[in-house]
Formats: sequence, structure tokens, C-alpha cells
Amino acid sequence: MRNQNLKRTILFIGIACIMFTCRVYDTHADIYKDGRTIVKHEELPVKRDGQRIPFNHPYKLTESFIAKALSDIYYKEKGLFKRKETLRVFQDEEIRKLVPLIVQAFSVAVPTQVVAVTSYSYRMILSDKKNYCILFIADSSLNIVFGRVHMFQTFNDIMSEKKRYLITHENPALKNRSSFWKLIPSSGQRLEPGHENWLVIDLSK
Repeated sequence: MRNQNLKRTILFIGIACIMFTCRVYDTHADIYKDGRTIVKHEELPVKRDGQRIPFNHPYKLTESFIAKALSDIYYKEKGLFKRKETLRVFQDEEIRKLVPLIVQAFSVAVPTQVVAVTSYSYRMILSDKKNYCILFIADSSLNIVFGRVHMFQTFNDIMSEKKRYLITHENPALKNRSSFWKLIPSSGQRLEPGHENWLVIDLSK
């Protein structure tokens, strides 16, 4: 009888631990998806003046703030065949998908994690244009650092990228500029000194 009670107690504790682990895993899920739009946590070191930047995560952001921030990101093309006008980075459909995923990811990110964003725009026949960036909160500012802006993707590019997505870690903060584009700050935004791919948005205003 005593052994049976002990076994029941151990079984109950085991089940409780499994349920707790599952709940924690669900809350701190690493990857958030909406179709091919992916928002995930990445353990990436980001440095300023040679020192690693401490992130203020987790952080509660509103959907309206993120929607406005993404809507106000613009760039200009570089190169021989560049278009002269200033262009939006994210399209309305991209923003609609990204906003809740980014808010969710920031709410459970830990201080060593950035929020990595991959999305696609301008759907064409068997092709897309890819945006990739990382986001993090530091010094009361939202930082958005781009690795790719409207990068042309063929169908084969997308398929091969899906296969290696979980094992590659691109760090846009190691770049200063692109040969094909540069970000154009809007009102309330500024560029990180020495970078054409890194926007800083003050959260205190």
C-alpha cells in the first residue's frame, strides 16, 4: 500500500513536470509563422564601439507602434539602374502578418536574443522579393538592422533557403551598408552612426 502511494506520488509529480514544461515551451516558442513570414528568436551578439549591447528584453510593445514603425521604413536604390524615388521596405500585407508575430516574440525574448524577421513582398510568377532584419530594444530605443531589402528570390532560392534556415545565423549588425540600397530615416528615426542599414527609433517619445 505504501509503495503504491509512493508510485502514485511520483507519477503525479512526473505528469505535473511534463505539463509545466509544455506550457513554458509554448509561451517561449522560438519560431512564429504566418505562411512564409517568419519571426524567430536568435542568439546574436550585437556590438557598439566594440562592446556587446545589452538588450532590454522581454519588452511589451503595442501593435499600433510596431505597425507605424514598419510602415515608416523607406529606402533608396543604389546602382546604375536604380529608381530615383524613395520606396517603402514593407508592404501592407507584410505588415499585417508581421505585427502580431513581432509583438509576441518581444514579449518573451530573453536579454541575449534578437527578434529576427523574414518576409516576402511583390509576389510574381515563381518569384518574390525578400526582406530580412533583426530587431532589439536597447537604451530605450527600438533598433531595426537590415541584412536584405527587396532581394530578388527565385522559386529555387526559396526552397533551398527553407532547408538551411534553421542552421544559418545571419547577423546584419556586422554590415555597414549594401551595394544595392540604403535606408532613409523618417521622422522619429535616425541611423546608427556608420551604418546605412541600421535604424534607431526612440521609445521614450
